[in-house]
Amino acid sequence: MIQTVVKRDGRIVGFNREKIAAAIRKAMLTTEAGEDEVLVYKIVDRIEFRGKEQSSVEEIQDMVELELMASPRKEVAKSYIAYRDKRSIARKAKTREMFLEIVEAKSNDVTRENANMNADTPAGMMMKFASETTKPFVDDYLLSEQTLWAVRNNYLHIHDKDYYPTKSLTCIQHPLDKILEQGFQAGHGESRPTKRIETASIMACISMETVQNEMHGGQAIPAFDFYLAPYVRRSYIEEVKTIEKLTGIDLKHLYDAPIEDYIARDLDFLQGDERFKQHAINRTINRVHQSMEAFIHNMNTIHSRGGNQVVFSSINYGTDTSAEGRCIIRELLQSTYEGVGGGATAIFPIQIWKKKRGVSYLPEDRNYDLYQMACKVAARRFFPNFVNLDATYNQHEKWREDDPKRYQYEVATMGCRTRVFENRFGEKTSIARGNLSFSTINIVRLAIECMSIEDKSRRIESFFAKLDELLEITAKQLCDRYDFQKTALAKQTLAPFPSIFSISSL
Repeated sequence: MIQTVVKRDGRIVGFNREKIAAAIRKAMLTTEAGEDEVLVYKIVDRIEFRGKEQSSVEEIQDMVELELMASPRKEVAKSYIAYRDKRSIARKAKTREMFLEIVEAKSNDVTRENANMNADTPAGMMMKFASETTKPFVDDYLLSEQTLWAVRNNYLHIHDKDYYPTKSLTCIQHPLDKILEQGFQAGHGESRPTKRIETASIMACISMETVQNEMHGGQAIPAFDFYLAPYVRRSYIEEVKTIEKLTGIDLKHLYDAPIEDYIARDLDFLQGDERFKQHAINRTINRVHQSMEAFIHNMNTIHSRGGNQVVFSSINYGTDTSAEGRCIIRELLQSTYEGVGGGATAIFPIQIWKKKRGVSYLPEDRNYDLYQMACKVAARRFFPNFVNLDATYNQHEKWREDDPKRYQYEVATMGCRTRVFENRFGEKTSIARGNLSFSTINIVRLAIECMSIEDKSRRIESFFAKLDELLEITAKQLCDRYDFQKTALAKQTLAPFPSIFSISSL
């Protein structure tokens, strides 16, 4: 005897015999003989008592067809089958229409869903086809009944639901210093340790572009200035060595010569070591500027994820007060101000300036001039954004101004607003940290639903009761997804995500 029914969307509801009776009546009314109530309920009774305790909609409809075909009213069976086929075609038509809009490159919510992906290209169309066919699979097989209810009723949005079956993670802050120092493997090759600023710039791009292929979210560098600063000095030394080759003069004493700031100056009236040193500085500044231009250009033109998306990239900087770090910051800001190509505003990387007392807060601070420059650039190019390291929740008790690796204790964010810093299981840091996955609760909908309650205290109480319920559902959904992601470790650790694990093991 049928007790419950499994709907097409996976929901389980109680059996309602009147729905079957109504469907049979509609089919009867399309025939000349018209309605027969006795036959209607005779068929309903047979289906109810012969069916499985839990039957699907399709199984019940199949039984209705068989009962009608076995009855004297075979014309009703034909009408019922025709109606059922029409409904099936109508359901498929929605999917067909969506696919045709992708094929015809029409602008709609589906094709515009990801502003970072061109859905009009062949690769973009393939990704949209995959995305739209994957989401129903997630609904049917990977979401709990409660979660599916929340999603279908627009209380909950699961981000990157199309990537759910891949078990991939969302985003990560790259420990670029270790990648540059040790090299890393990507695709069919591997890189050697970096020696100069041009290579460091390229490796920063490659690191993010490679890992983007293995994750469904953004990529970020937590301390861009600190990480690239050593390669400014190495490039300066290369320039000094070039002068040695050209002049035959031993200038090894200039390799480690103190440099207050990398500022370009005219060589007129300079003599001896001072002239050689300034020439090397001028050449180094030019190389750094070209490297920063190339970095920005690459992050806006080189595609990943099937050749269709540029990397959703972010970089954090602003607290390196060394001459080399300041050079990186200055030339990055200058390149951003100038724009890419014919002067267009670069969309990526999203830049985040880390503002800190004692570093760039007051006019007497070492990097205050660069902070002023950052404000000027932001006024023209929208970037950088700014994060306040002095906020109580962004502070780290181990941060020291004289610590050359103080960036390890500075919070870093992403353009998607991701901020991972606290850690219950290890050192508090943003480096090599990121999101597993995330979901959004539609708080506005909850508020609208409560607006009809006139009593203010009851309205507020009702809102928070609804919110508590949604928080429980969302927390459970995230835990379910995490448990599913963990299964990737059994067979897939080194297969689909080699670069992520290469980075995390550095």
